[in-house]
Order: sequence, then structure tokens, then C-alpha cells
Amino acid sequence: MQARKREARAGKPGRQLPEPVRRVLEHLVFVASIGVLLSLVYLLFIILSGGLAAPLIAGTALTQVTRSVELAKSVFLWCLWVVVLAAMIRHYRVEIPGYIAMAVGAGCWAVLPLVIRSRVEATSAQPLMELGQSLVASFQSAGGAMVVLGFMRVVVGRIIVLASPTHAAARLGGLPAEAAAIAAERASERPSLMRRCWELHFCRSSLRSNCPRFLEGVSCWRRKSGCYCDQGLATRILSGIGADTRAKAAEELEAAQRRARRQQQRAPCGECPLYLEHQKHKYRVLSWFSYPAAAAVVGINVRYMQAAYQWVEWRLGDVLGQFQVLPRPLTDAPLDQAAWLSAQNAAVLLIGVLLVGVLLSLTEMAIFKLKL
Repeated sequence: MQARKREARAGKPGRQLPEPVRRVLEHLVFVASIGVLLSLVYLLFIILSGGLAAPLIAGTALTQVTRSVELAKSVFLWCLWVVVLAAMIRHYRVEIPGYIAMAVGAGCWAVLPLVIRSRVEATSAQPLMELGQSLVASFQSAGGAMVVLGFMRVVVGRIIVLASPTHAAARLGGLPAEAAAIAAERASERPSLMRRCWELHFCRSSLRSNCPRFLEGVSCWRRKSGCYCDQGLATRILSGIGADTRAKAAEELEAAQRRARRQQQRAPCGECPLYLEHQKHKYRVLSWFSYPAAAAVVGINVRYMQAAYQWVEWRLGDVLGQFQVLPRPLTDAPLDQAAWLSAQNAAVLLIGVLLVGVLLSLTEMAIFKLKL
């Protein structure tokens, strides 16, 4: 009877957003994220390519630079606010959007102004210096507001959760109607990129409705306590399922707990099948950041790389010139029509490829060896 009542309660939608509203918010976040990425790339291209460092500029050139910078700034900030607000509304039960808003706001407040100041020279034209100062002021204002908004989201949400009857009942081990509604809503959500514990293959669907980690929305490795390593938690979860599935689930949990106990030198999460599968998804996501990270490192240091290649080429040419092994070329610039197709640019590209390999190896070591 109790199980039927819980199923009936879980079937009710509870206090949750309608499905059409959730889909609209998800599409809005996706489209606005693309706008944020494209506008940021375009704005950084203008800044890093020296668009704000010209000593003299006026007329049409100044108008074009100002229009491009203002347009990129407006699109970036508007799309960024849409992403932050839509994500908070869509995932209003989760604290992660609040932390993301604080991190993004800190980046707008500190990192972007630092990039702008590093590319605006003291000899830059006065209109360009004013344009750079306007960018710094806009980014710091928006960043500060996002930090405050994210902080309020986390703090106020924490207070509401701690004061709610659902949280008090969950501490006592009960499963009220509010918790059943949360479980029904969370089960219908799309899986996250890195997968939380209840979204993985090794987590039984029959155990989720009684699992406090599932109801809280916090993965077991965050709490350092899960059904594969905490005997007391596993017993409480198993007590809420039928006798047919209880025996098989208990055997699986006990086998995993024995494996964890044999690995005394590591944390139990390091040998948990749930955590290991989560690490695979984490690597798939984080490995993609190696490419823009390598591109950013190469873009920032491309001048030093080219200068280093020219120095090596000059030194090597000076040494090999003493032997005169090969005849001198008939022309000094055989590729004038394709200036970008040069040996030093090829060397920079090769360094970028090697850097991607190094970053992928470090990511793999951090995730699978160090279990970060």
C-alpha cells in the first residue's frame, strides 16, 4: 500500500515548470550561448590584432572600429545575460547556475579588462583609449552584477532549502510528497554532460526514488557517501524496494563495497564503478577544452614563437652556411603571393599540435590517474 501511494504521489507533476517552457528555455540557452561565443571571439580578434593600439586614427577607420567593437560588446553582454537568467529559471532547483554566474561574472570583471588593458598602448589614439575604457567599464559593471546575482541565488536558495519541510523530512529519512515530486521531475531531466551518479549505467532505477543523493541533486562523490561505499546508506535505500530486486541489488552493492575496502590507500570513490564511469564522461567533455586552450596559448605567444624560430633559423643558417652544402636559391621570396605559407608559420602550427597532445595527456592523467 505504501509503495502504491508513493507511486501515485510521484506521478503528480508537483511544482515544476511545464514541458514547453523548459524546452523554450533550453533552446534559448543554446542559441544565446552561440551568440556569446561568436561575439567574444570577434571582439577578442579586434583587440588582440591591435585594433585599439593604432597611434593615429580618424574618419571612416575610427567609425568602423567603434561600430564593430560596440556591436560585438552589445551582442556579447545581451546574450550572456540571457544565458545566465534562462539557465537559472530552467534549473531553479539546482545551485550550479549560481556558481556559474559568479565565475562568469568574475571573468568579465577581472579577465576581460586585463586583456583590454594589455592591448591598449600608451601611444594609442585618444578615441581608441576612450573606447577601451568604455569596454572595461561595461564588462566590470556586468561582471559585478552577475557575481552578486549568483551569490544571492546560492545563498537564498540554500536558506529556502534548509527551511523547507522537504529537507527536514529528508534528514529524518522520510519520503514526503514533495520529495516524490522532486524525484519525478529530476528523472525527466536530460542527462548532464559529465553525468551525475544517478544518470549512470550502474545506478539502478529502482533505487533512485529512495536515494537522498538523487533527491538532493548532489552526486555521491560530492558528499563522499554513496550506496557503493556507505553500508548504512545502502541499507536505507534497499529497505524501500521490493523483495524481488532487493537481493540482487544488495549483492551488487556488497561486491562493490568489498572492492573499495581492498583499496585502503585510496578514497572509496576511486574504485567505485559509478565514479569511474563519471570520469569517462568528464574526460570526453574536458578534452575538448584542450583545443581552444592550445589555440589561446599559441595566439598569445605567436610573436615570441616566430621570433624564436627566426633566431634558430639564423643561427642554423649561419652554421650550415660555412659548409655550403646546397646551392643558394635563385630568389629570396618565392612565395610572395602566399605570405602566410611560411616555414615559421608551419613551425607555429606544429607547436600548436604538440601542445594539444600535451594538454590531452595532462587531462587524461589528472582524470584517470589522479582521479581529480
